[in-house]
Amino acid sequence: MRSRDIPGPLFIHCFFNAVKDIIPFVGDRESRRMPRKADARLEGRILAAAYHLWSARGEQALTMRAVARASRTTTPTLYERFSNKEDLLSLLRRRARLNLFAAIKPSRSPAQACRRALDFFMAHPHDYRLISEDWAIAFARKEHMPSFEFLKGRLAAQLGGQPDQYTAVALALVALLHGTARLLHSADSHKKISRNFRRACLSACESLIQAASLKSPRASRLSRPPSRPLPN
Repeated sequence: MRSRDIPGPLFIHCFFNAVKDIIPFVGDRESRRMPRKADARLEGRILAAAYHLWSARGEQALTMRAVARASRTTTPTLYERFSNKEDLLSLLRRRARLNLFAAIKPSRSPAQACRRALDFFMAHPHDYRLISEDWAIAFARKEHMPSFEFLKGRLAAQLGGQPDQYTAVALALVALLHGTARLLHSADSHKKISRNFRRACLSACESLIQAASLKSPRASRLSRPPSRPLPN
């Protein structure tokens, strides 16, 4: 029987049933092709669990199986998002750097940024460890270091010139801050001694900034003798 010999309502009914059977098959095939959406809450739990394990027992406790168990997921699911624990550590270090940047960002001067950075290191010892353990390597690799770039920017804003002109000064300030933080974290110091170390560190930071100001482009312009008027 040809299709034109089939009554209209019956043809429509047959066509509808055929399409109805095809749609689920196509839908299943397409769903298998589509990648699963990233679960932002799961990734947050994974990072929180990794941070807790690392803070409590160090890097040796940061195994993929332990992180999966602590974040209430499976090890294969964890490997879908992070290839190994180095990936996890890298993300934890990046997050610690952003936490430091958020702490010093309100600073209006380089001295204030130094003060806020030292206070952050003392208040967040685990973040400090994450930042300091590979800081020199990250600097050598020219990785993005927002707090260091911010410090150079504050120096340039106060002293004139371009931020990259103050790389050496910023490195000296970082060395002072990291050295003092490590000294204060190395043992349970008396509160008075801790205050003395903090005061000495910040005073040295201000001295470095003051010394840099004497060689800054702004100081050079101010020290130039006034130009003599041309003779008539």
